Amino acid sequence: MKKKYVGLVVFIIVFAFTSCTDTGSIEFKLEVKPASYTSKEVPVHVEVKLPANLQKIPVDQLSVTLKSADDKFGNVPGQIIETAKGQHEIWWILPITNVNLPVQWTATLTHNIPSMPSFKWENTPDKHLDLFFGGKRVFRYDYELDNLFEKGKTLTALNKPFYHIYDLLGENKITNGPEEGVWSHHRGIMIGWRNVGFKGEDLSFWGMEDLTVQKHIEFKKSMAGPVLAQTEALIQWNDSTGTTIIEEIRKATIYRQSPPDLLLLDFTSSLKAVNGSVTLDGNADHGGVQFRSHNDVAEDAPGAKKATYYFHQDSIDPIEDYNLPWVAMSYGLNNKTYSILQMDNPDNPAPNIWSAYRDYGRFGPFFRKDLDANETLTIQYRFWMSENDMPDRDVLSSKYTTYIKPVQIHIISP
Repeated sequence: MKKKYVGLVVFIIVFAFTSCTDTGSIEFKLEVKPASYTSKEVPVHVEVKLPANLQKIPVDQLSVTLKSADDKFGNVPGQIIETAKGQHEIWWILPITNVNLPVQWTATLTHNIPSMPSFKWENTPDKHLDLFFGGKRVFRYDYELDNLFEKGKTLTALNKPFYHIYDLLGENKITNGPEEGVWSHHRGIMIGWRNVGFKGEDLSFWGMEDLTVQKHIEFKKSMAGPVLAQTEALIQWNDSTGTTIIEEIRKATIYRQSPPDLLLLDFTSSLKAVNGSVTLDGNADHGGVQFRSHNDVAEDAPGAKKATYYFHQDSIDPIEDYNLPWVAMSYGLNNKTYSILQMDNPDNPAPNIWSAYRDYGRFGPFFRKDLDANETLTIQYRFWMSENDMPDRDVLSSKYTTYIKPVQIHIISP
């Protein structure tokens, strides 16, 4: 069974709560083990067993704050999450990994509604699901679908769900949509393949030229709190007759980050071949999970600047070099600079080759995959996004390391 990397995996040694006050607060003592790297603002979690009187309380009525034993960090927001198996986890954003000494933390849990700024979902039925933090829009799942499609007029049609990202003010999109423009079928953070083989046909689920659609069916799960928000949707990949070729569960997990950073996003897609075998194929420019910048970058609009790409070492040629661990891209928009880092997961199919050279700002890894009937493929990527200049390579590499080599956290006795 493949490992799933979401935030930092936590290994639990023992469980203890150190006090239960008259107000009903509970304290957990935690220890962050030394890491071989330094990185900032890293999502972490640990599984805990709540006392019986709290186990049936809705998690959005439980408040968590954390502080470090050395008093360098205090009043750090936490969040209680109930897993699919009915277990509970404490999540928070670790301000910095410590390469020298273990760092002890105290998590205080109380039965009250969190008062600190939090994520909040707002759905506009049949159009989009917006995510706000502190009253500012940060993310959108766009799932509106046209009722009629015409051959040759698909590039600007509403025919597939995708993710939009917003600027620090929560006012302007930094990603591309379906509006008229340069290659308008490249949208925000999207997934697809141009050559999808199914029962002798070769169908496009990239530009959707064959009147194919990715149709949002329903939301399977949504949650939000002070640390993270998550949405999970069922999407059907249908041919022009309405036959479903693939059923997809697409999940976005969004973690809070401090300005000028925008957010950290874990993208997970589970693709199941539901009506026979399927081949996912195309090429580096027409397949996989990719990010596309706002169309103003392509149009050389005032305040925009063409994309620049960054790699994990010198002399990388994305046209020839396979299996890159990560790629970053910066571009200008509205007289601001945006830096985007996309990280591959080691469990994703290989070999893969990246499209990371288009000056209008589109990039991501491509792989080819055959799916047997009823087989499910799960792929995962992490995106870090900032409204700032691109940091040094070692900073980008440390963000990748936190993704694939989780820091260990232990619950310790009083």
